[in-house]
Amino acid sequence: MVTTVELSIAGRDEADAPRLSDLIEQIQDFFAMLNSVAETMTGEATEQFDWKVIGLSKNSPARILVEAVPMPGFDNGLAIAARARDLTTGGLRQLIATGERPPYWNDNVIEAADRFLRRITRGLSETRIGAVESDLPEIAIGTVAAIEALKHVSIVQEADPVHPYRELGSFEGHIQSVGTDGWQRPFIVIRSRVTTQDVKCFLAGNALKALEDEPVANVVWRHRRVTATGILKYRSPARLSQAEVTALDFHDNETLLPQLNDIIDRDFTHGLSSNEYLERVRNGEA
Repeated sequence: MVTTVELSIAGRDEADAPRLSDLIEQIQDFFAMLNSVAETMTGEATEQFDWKVIGLSKNSPARILVEAVPMPGFDNGLAIAARARDLTTGGLRQLIATGERPPYWNDNVIEAADRFLRRITRGLSETRIGAVESDLPEIAIGTVAAIEALKHVSIVQEADPVHPYRELGSFEGHIQSVGTDGWQRPFIVIRSRVTTQDVKCFLAGNALKALEDEPVANVVWRHRRVTATGILKYRSPARLSQAEVTALDFHDNETLLPQLNDIIDRDFTHGLSSNEYLERVRNGEA
């Protein structure tokens, strides 16, 4: 069994020559989509196949042909690669036509597809995807199709994302913005203090009331520091992207917190040096 992928990437100048960064990133994003689809499809994070380049051509436009290679111990790696390839190209076809999430497309795949399609509306004029041994027709995505697909990507992104990992917990960060989504659900975007990633937080109950009680200027313009508690949703392990927040605790402005001079008691040792005071403590005389 042979599993191949052939990409044809055309730039916008007269010779169809793509920019180096566009060429490399377009290839990377396609295989990021394909590999993520394979991971979701199998439920295994372990790589079961890899890709080797078996053909390169710059014969207007640039073409690259790659072949799947099974990883040691995974005899079905080629079949998985072929299935993931067909689901990826099929998903791109679906996004051109509708705003429904394609099968096995988690948020990581959607994000890579957004970059892949957006590049076709800028530095690239067209990207074609096919396979040497497949009976499926080649898919050609030009600027018009990419624009239409990006509209549908936005619809998918507004819908409930796929989060395979969830937990009840809390995280801390600074509020970046507030708003409502297409279903008028209130949310805030918090930049995590630990990861510096923006997390979209939908608010309910006490969390919504806590936000409503705060002046807008304090919340947004001053990037108030908060701790958000609720259901945390992860796209992948340690990658928090969304939360359903039921409690929102605002932290005091740092300038209002006690300073060092406020908590130092200069009469604590009654005029003794620290060494003298500690010596008396040891001797039970203090």
